[in-house]
Amino acid sequence: MVDMDPLWPELRDLAVQAAQAGGLAALAHFRRPDLQVETKHDDSPVTVADRDAEAAIAACIRGRRPVDAWLGEETGESAGSSPYRWIVDPIDGTRNFVRGIPLWAVLVACEHAEHGVVAAAVGIPGLGEWYDAVLGGGARLAGKPIRVSRVSRLADSLFCFESPSWFTRNRMDAVFAELCATTGLQRGICDAYGHMLVATGRAELVVEPQLKVWDVAATSLVVREAGGRFSDLAGTPSIRSDNAVVSNGLVHDAALDAIRRGRA
Repeated sequence: MVDMDPLWPELRDLAVQAAQAGGLAALAHFRRPDLQVETKHDDSPVTVADRDAEAAIAACIRGRRPVDAWLGEETGESAGSSPYRWIVDPIDGTRNFVRGIPLWAVLVACEHAEHGVVAAAVGIPGLGEWYDAVLGGGARLAGKPIRVSRVSRLADSLFCFESPSWFTRNRMDAVFAELCATTGLQRGICDAYGHMLVATGRAELVVEPQLKVWDVAATSLVVREAGGRFSDLAGTPSIRSDNAVVSNGLVHDAALDAIRRGRA
């Protein structure tokens, strides 16, 4: 167990402030009929809302922490002279955003070179939900502590995912079928919101066959500090494996077994 540094709650509060600034910038474009959508080199969509939100987040953080490193989905990476790095996804779930679906998130995480992610904020501006966490200090929704569920069987679990097509693209159709067969209920279209469903005990499992570090840097800390577990598909607790398994902890090993069966 890592002792909480007195600075980390301050970094959590800054992450929340930055995420809220990004959320306001994004909401200015949400459900506007004239929103233009571009396609990036990886075939993912991007809009002026993504760029405005990241600019607002960066202005908030760099005004207070100018020597920290930076990694943003839209603006890339820059070095710093401190042991801290901010990892930002201004709009996680841009496909939902451009269709007017409120299940998109603003993700802000602060990572320490030795201790990993130490502070995080996850905002769901379309629903008015704001989550945060600090390493060793718990996770919260609107300032109140949150905990994962006590469901201990996959057969009783709610399994969330973004889209079956991501499993197909990664040659994991059999994995998806196995997870659907062994869980009690399944729901899609979640993105980061699914991770928050796990953190608050409303779901038990999310499996992500394809993602980037900025998609999970913030959510992974919220889930872990709420008592859950985060790993890659092999069970390694890494945010840089480009895939993820997020759970309440009690069903994690059973989920990993189901994934192994599906990949066999």
